[in-house]
Amino acid sequence: MKFNIPVCLAVLVCSYLKTNAQINFTANDFGHVPAYNGYFRYGTNGGWYGSSWDDQSCADIAAGNPSKNVKGVSSKTFRPPLPETFLEYWGYNIRVPEFNHYATLGVADNTIFLGEPSAAHKDNNTYAGCPDQSKLFKNMYEPIWDGGANGTPVNDNNYFALYVYKTVTLYKSYTKFWEIINEPDYDSGGGSYLARGVPGNWWENNPPPCDLPNMKAPVFHYIRLLRIAYEVIKSVDPTAYITTGGLGYPSFVDAVLRNTDNPVDGSVTAEYPNKGGAYFDVLSFHSYPMYNLASWSNVINGWVYKRHSDAASDAYVQLKKNFETVLGDRGYNGITYPKKLFICTENNIPRKAIGTMIGSDEAQKNYIIKALVQSQKNDVLQMYVYMLGDTKTFAEATSEFETMGLYQKLEGAGPLANGGAYLVQYNNEGIAYKSTSDILRTTHFDAARTTAMNLPANIEGAAFKDVNGAYIYVLWSKTTTDLVETSSATYNFPAAMNVTPYLNRRDWDFSQTGTVTRITTGTLSLTATPVFLSESQDPLPVPNDPPPPSKSDEDFRELALTLYPNPTQSVASLRFNLREPLNVRVTIHSADGKLVAVAIPGQEFAKGSHVVPLTITQKLASGVYYCHFEAGTMQQMKKLVIAR
Repeated sequence: MKFNIPVCLAVLVCSYLKTNAQINFTANDFGHVPAYNGYFRYGTNGGWYGSSWDDQSCADIAAGNPSKNVKGVSSKTFRPPLPETFLEYWGYNIRVPEFNHYATLGVADNTIFLGEPSAAHKDNNTYAGCPDQSKLFKNMYEPIWDGGANGTPVNDNNYFALYVYKTVTLYKSYTKFWEIINEPDYDSGGGSYLARGVPGNWWENNPPPCDLPNMKAPVFHYIRLLRIAYEVIKSVDPTAYITTGGLGYPSFVDAVLRNTDNPVDGSVTAEYPNKGGAYFDVLSFHSYPMYNLASWSNVINGWVYKRHSDAASDAYVQLKKNFETVLGDRGYNGITYPKKLFICTENNIPRKAIGTMIGSDEAQKNYIIKALVQSQKNDVLQMYVYMLGDTKTFAEATSEFETMGLYQKLEGAGPLANGGAYLVQYNNEGIAYKSTSDILRTTHFDAARTTAMNLPANIEGAAFKDVNGAYIYVLWSKTTTDLVETSSATYNFPAAMNVTPYLNRRDWDFSQTGTVTRITTGTLSLTATPVFLSESQDPLPVPNDPPPPSKSDEDFRELALTLYPNPTQSVASLRFNLREPLNVRVTIHSADGKLVAVAIPGQEFAKGSHVVPLTITQKLASGVYYCHFEAGTMQQMKKLVIAR
């Protein structure tokens, strides 16, 4: 979907760190795709909801802000755009104050999508007979590197390389995934849908530039963007992930994988040695299953519909598998080349039926839980709901995208127009989303335990394990009938699983009711709405501070970083634990992100526990600051309040 600026952005704060040297590897080389060891992340896309909202208040209702008594929907990762046209006009650090705020809400592992050149840096050429000018960057085929001739390691005349370098250097510490332009395969010509052998299909023909509204350029140029982004980002942050823009069509992925960035014809040459798969780690895709719930029947000479939540969930999973098949066919199977990781950066169905599409409150509520569970069952690392709030009331809506919000219409409901009050109302989808995140956010999907559940064909679900080794089961009776969200089934856990004799039941609206019902593990009665059954009495609390971007949650806990007293009137002390000797650097930033002091300039600390007084805080004026801690590849931000 197209985003406007300003939007409800995510990510954290700037940090001016040293840049690594030019890389000598690609995504085709084993050992260079970082392992993702964190929890599954519950994400949201932002939007523009009028002048009663700013980015920080939007973040409050997404992540939750206890200091303002705002519950939010427990979304702990965001997907903001940082387009060049915006950064060039306002300055590259324009979002730093917002990022500082998001850090305090526990938001981490964000996805940022890049693109949209400024007018001065736009390629004004036309390609392949298309009358429209390219929407990409000019000078992309200038050399990427110039050895520091202009004060940066990249060639400043390669505008995309310079933009990526400046953006990633500034924001690298607090994001995880860099998405290269939004929906590059958006198709206005229909070739993406066509099967092999049909004239104009994208499996055997490269997508025509005129049929790509978000690029208006050849697929070779998109691969060039990926190549530049991969080389530059990995040189700045080897732990980052480079992802495709949110894709919708497996045929476009095939075009990327069978071509190079050679602008002539996509062929392999000495100058263009690798095809597109060499330049991304992660496939980001978008799923709107309401478009895939009908099939043509020659028997009735008409469409057969399956507009219910399980069909929608199945369509989402099938799209992911279709992408996976294309990647495997091109060698990304873990044998020839490393497997690609997956994130889904837009996903939802509407609450209101438009035309013949699925659309109901019940279907949307059920779908969001099922899609979040199925994401984890099918190795999708993050799922971002589109979108945070409705843009129209139910009565006003005439488009399927206007009632996809976790909240009801947000226009006019923000604190900037209501004396600081957040006059928001959840949709049932938002309640269900928050319940799922609150219950499962600190768990991992357990494939072996799920297999042991031996679920029959009419029941779906999964098993999750928390950090204490206790299990949480999500179960539901599958829907099967068009436009019907009711179904029923019974289930018994296999005796061999040795499930505890009592389980704690939480329903879809747990985030609002707080109700926990103690039940026995006999015959369970299930409906189409998923139920959560846990062995422990309460879900584990989630800390407000996010885990470090490039390390596992275990590393984060072992670091045990503490800043105290906080607030402080004089000297604050920093306590931390290191599992190995590391170089530590600590900087203090103002609320607008400016570096105001270096508390520890880069000092070697031995393995073990340390307490370091930060005497520099005696010299700082009262106010809010941010303490940025670095130890090796671990990084963390702590809010510091000085009150004299």
